[in-house]
Amino acid sequence: MKASADCPAGKHQRSRVRGERGSGLVAGIALMFAFTFLGLVWLAHDVDRGVSNRSAAQSIAFQAARSGAQTASISDLRGAPDSNSAIRVDPAMAQQAASRVANSLFASYGVDGSVTSVVVDFDKVSVSVTITDGGRTVTGEGTVRAERAP
Repeated sequence: MKASADCPAGKHQRSRVRGERGSGLVAGIALMFAFTFLGLVWLAHDVDRGVSNRSAAQSIAFQAARSGAQTASISDLRGAPDSNSAIRVDPAMAQQAASRVANSLFASYGVDGSVTSVVVDFDKVSVSVTITDGGRTVTGEGTVRAERAP
């Protein structure tokens, strides 16, 4: 590099170095903001997935309980609405229907889950399901009562 009359060779080099002095700080701050932004995006995605799985578990449990309650005897359901005769749900049929519907819904939701319990108490069917995703486990519960139409 040639030295000009108004800028000697050594001085020109020093001023350029002084001008780049804060660029490392700016790059560090930009990198810090980038990592913070990516961390927040990851956190939002992870929280959303957990909420989604919890909602799916509740929905699947309710639909499975509904399916189990629909196995009630037609003759019981067609009884007079003001009669005192009890509606009974067959526990074996309710278990089978609830498990079938829950497994179908697990596949359609694209989640890994299982039916934890199916409890039948006369006309009431309660179903618990568990969904496991990435080491996290969420549980959903649904209860449906078989009723006569008005």
